[in-house]
Amino acid sequence: MKFSIQHFSSFVLLALSGHQETANAFSTATSNSKNTFGLSNSLNNFQVGNSIDKTLTSFQSTISRKQDKNELHRLMCGLVAAIDDIWTSSSSDESSKGDIALLNCYEDNAENKQLLETTNILYHRGPDGMTVASGALGHNDSGEEARWAMGHTRLSIVDPNNRNADMPFQMDFKVGENEIKKIKLAVNGEIYNHEKVYSDMVKDDDWSHDRISASDCEVVAHHFAKHGGPATAKKLDGMFAFVVFEENTKDGSVKAFAARDPVGIKPLYYGRAIEGHTEEKNAAGGFIFSSELKALVGHVEPSSVVAIPPGHYWTPEEGLVCYHNPEWLRNEDHTPWEAEDHQVTDDEIREAFTAAIEKRMMADVDYGFFLSGGVDSAVVSNVLMPLYKKAQEKLGGEFRRLPTFTVGMKNSPDVMAAKAVVEQLGGDKYIDHKIRYFTPDEVFDTIPKIIYHMETYEAELIRSCIPNWFLAEHAAKDVKMVLTGEGSDEIFAGYLYFQDAENPAQVQNELRRIYNMLGNANLHRTDRMTMAHSLEARVPFLDTEFTKLIMSVDPAKKIVDKEAVKNNSRGREKTMLRELYEQPNADGETIPEPVLWRAKAMQCEGVGEDWVSILQAKLATLVSDEEMEAAAENFPINTPQTKEELYYRRIYEENFHGMEHVVKLWPGGGRAMGAEWKSDMYTREGLQNVDLLSHSLQEEKTPVAVE
Repeated sequence: MKFSIQHFSSFVLLALSGHQETANAFSTATSNSKNTFGLSNSLNNFQVGNSIDKTLTSFQSTISRKQDKNELHRLMCGLVAAIDDIWTSSSSDESSKGDIALLNCYEDNAENKQLLETTNILYHRGPDGMTVASGALGHNDSGEEARWAMGHTRLSIVDPNNRNADMPFQMDFKVGENEIKKIKLAVNGEIYNHEKVYSDMVKDDDWSHDRISASDCEVVAHHFAKHGGPATAKKLDGMFAFVVFEENTKDGSVKAFAARDPVGIKPLYYGRAIEGHTEEKNAAGGFIFSSELKALVGHVEPSSVVAIPPGHYWTPEEGLVCYHNPEWLRNEDHTPWEAEDHQVTDDEIREAFTAAIEKRMMADVDYGFFLSGGVDSAVVSNVLMPLYKKAQEKLGGEFRRLPTFTVGMKNSPDVMAAKAVVEQLGGDKYIDHKIRYFTPDEVFDTIPKIIYHMETYEAELIRSCIPNWFLAEHAAKDVKMVLTGEGSDEIFAGYLYFQDAENPAQVQNELRRIYNMLGNANLHRTDRMTMAHSLEARVPFLDTEFTKLIMSVDPAKKIVDKEAVKNNSRGREKTMLRELYEQPNADGETIPEPVLWRAKAMQCEGVGEDWVSILQAKLATLVSDEEMEAAAENFPINTPQTKEELYYRRIYEENFHGMEHVVKLWPGGGRAMGAEWKSDMYTREGLQNVDLLSHSLQEEKTPVAVE
């Protein structure tokens, strides 16, 4: 079987991370040998919509230029991969299996041009540079080789000057007599426990293979070679998506393995290549992996596309297998809090959360924080600030203020609360706080861009993306990585509709349900909105060990009191979290009380109270009654129920036709609609009474200090 650039060019720059600069370096490896080159200045400034022809000549002239060893400064990674299907094929005739592998990708100008076109579309996820590699591995019982290809882009986060950290990793490990495992690996993400994973192998497995870089991702290759895929996925602590191809020289066998982190912070899709790059609907070539649907369009059979679920791995023999299924998540009868000797102290929780934040500060570049103005971000910033000061002291030199970013409309609750937190933590002396104000007039123009990057038509999710779009765009001008307060609501019962839960068991069951949807909802939004602007986001609330600890606490502590919500008093949503952080932090600073006890506001609501209704009214004028009547006929899968939903669906179909099944919707059109209990607070259009959102700032006896 042969690979062609027509099939794979859409995947070679499908990066899962990036930053605000455009591409400044590029390296390529083909047929298992590396030739490197850099991009010309004309391509450095290449933007979406520019003509490929204008840069093609410059691009071609750089192919033979020798790359200086210090030209690339990157480590954070993104991945793409493709491999022949030699596991299910019934014929050894190459011509019967199609043409999907990437070999000799610079044979002619047409292929160069298509590669550039794809790069131009997808550079936002990793504009620092790219490495691609291809070759052949092993054979099956019929003697067929598995042709493979990988593409990888990176962002400088850790160990930026080490070229050995470039991926795809191609590493050979001798693991037995006459047995060598040839590993091809591409990883997207951050492995926080990489040093421990490797040291454990040296200690417990007598592992003698040295690391060739300080890359956190390299340890995946070592552990995979020794322990295999499932054990490796379980061992890693971090956010990741990775693909491994392995050949065992002892018997020529080939393995293909892909995995996604336990909660779904980083995305990964796969599909079956269209044979011979034709429109035949039943043709199935090899497997192609990608981080975004847009790179699969036209190259795989649309109905074959699958999003690898959080906490799952994939192999061609087994398909999708769940590797992360802790008892608290899978077993409704798991009630450790009922045991007499079970105790989770407040100090234990606070220590675990501090550790979760500290491990996510691992970076050799400037980073910042999304300060939304809610209690979640207030808690993170309160814990983060003392840690950040210590880190700055350790570095020495002039103190660099922590960049924080807030989005909202003028005088919105979020902006007022964020300003109060900044002042409490030391103001301009320690924090460089930047606010991105937006108006309802700006909202409408962002929708097509948001749907293109989000690859969804789910209305609630799209609404919440709009302020996040402006926020990430603003932050990416200054930093390459941010920490966020995402994920607290899914473990502390933070949504307003929890006040209608009838008992603690319902609360625990609902937390399990919405936790399982994080990869399709909040985390999907976080990744896509930040990566649309080449920005990496980290989420300490969803640390695996911290989540396990919080979910072992008696859910009675998470019960929401309706009267407390009405009166804005103790007992409202997330009382457990609020009480944990009433005490001062390590610097003696406390969270302003009006912020600590502020009402929960969804991200599309707290930034301002009127823009959502303005948006929905405008969209209603753009969809006719006749179009709504025909919605079921035109969109039989996940039929739009409102004009807002139909408007979003039309844009999605223009970009991702045939892939509507990939989108996972909240039952009933919203998060609250699928709960065991009935809540009248939300409909498909959102929260019914927006007055619930901000009164905790407006009616507190002690006012929040604002400009």
